[in-house]
Order: sequence, then C-alpha cells, then structure tokens
Amino acid sequence: MPLEALLDQAAAALLDGDLIALARLTPEIEAARIDPTDRASAERLQAKARRNARLLEAASRGVKAARLRMAEITRGPTLTTYDARGQKAEISPLGATPARRV
Repeated sequence: MPLEALLDQAAAALLDGDLIALARLTPEIEAARIDPTDRASAERLQAKARRNARLLEAASRGVKAARLRMAEITRGPTLTTYDARGQKAEISPLGATPARRV
C-alpha cells in the first residue's frame, strides 16, 4: 500500500482513538518505501507526516490527562491549599475513603 494512504489511515485511527488499528499500521508505515515522484508528492507526504505527529502529540496529552484525572478520582476528595511558605498541601476530610469502582 502506498505510504500516503497508510498515513491517511493512521490519521483516521488517531482521530477515532483506535489504538489497535494504529498499532497494526505502524510496522507497515515503517516498512513503506518513500519514493516521491515529484516535489509536490514529497511535500504532500511531509504535510501528512506532520499532521500525524500533531495528532499523536494530542492523543498523548489526552491519555496523560485521563491518567491524572483517574488518579485524582481514586485518591478521593481533597482540598489543595498552600501554607505560609508557599508549599502545596492537600487536606483530606477525616474518615474519607477513596472512591471504589462497584
């Protein structure tokens, strides 16, 4: 399959959040020959590769944000405050237990 089509499929997988499809496409993209026939083709491939890099960065940030949010939920309710020296402190209500999935 031509590299350009593989890059389009990878972009669609990133936009859909389909990590299984992305994992399947990665070796194919890495093995694809880069053989642009003219300058316009090379620029088009470069633009698609940049687009995919931006999408991959955004997906990575989303996964990180979700992981942090899940950690907050698991810890349970807390109040974040700062002391007189500017040091961050978290205060949990007495007897509070972390949220559990049922």
